[in-house]
Amino acid sequence: MENFIRIQGRNLFLLNKDLLGLNEAQLWISPNPESPIDNNDQRVLQERAKEEAKKNMPGHRISGIEAVNLAESEKFLNWFEVDTSNWQAGIYRFNIHSKPYIQAPQGTVLRPIRDGQYSWPNFSDEFLLNLPNEQKQFLYLEKNKAGFCMRIEITEEREIKPAGDGLRWIEQWPELKKETEAHYKEKMEQAQRIK
Repeated sequence: MENFIRIQGRNLFLLNKDLLGLNEAQLWISPNPESPIDNNDQRVLQERAKEEAKKNMPGHRISGIEAVNLAESEKFLNWFEVDTSNWQAGIYRFNIHSKPYIQAPQGTVLRPIRDGQYSWPNFSDEFLLNLPNEQKQFLYLEKNKAGFCMRIEITEEREIKPAGDGLRWIEQWPELKKETEAHYKEKMEQAQRIK
């Protein structure tokens, strides 16, 4: 899979189904262009609860963390369509994941930690290092170095542009991920102790 994302025009981009190997998925969206700088699970869950409450307000548009169901496009074979017509102009972080407790054939393994009930794209070193530069520009390294998500800008004119920093970080990822692996090992050990 050389291209994992494709801009299809105003208000529409596509995500490659092979990121997970599923016909259905969910799109995780955050309007916060910066990610949390730490891994404080309690704080993250509190922030999500506040955003969830906003969804029930009249005239709701994408403005907080959301999970939107995706199905394989009937028009674009092997792609998920993402319609951004109700997204306000701005920069968005997002990713796709399986529905809860479904293991994606090409995704991360389900784990007993926060967000571990989803299977996320498994961006291997080989995949990242061999991506064309125009694709790397869509990837964004989370500030807590938990891994890469995707990031786009939607302009006032409704143009969709890459807004990631992958060109800066991808070459360093094989070293940076050692910190991430240590963090997840610690979280898994904590989860096992709680059981």
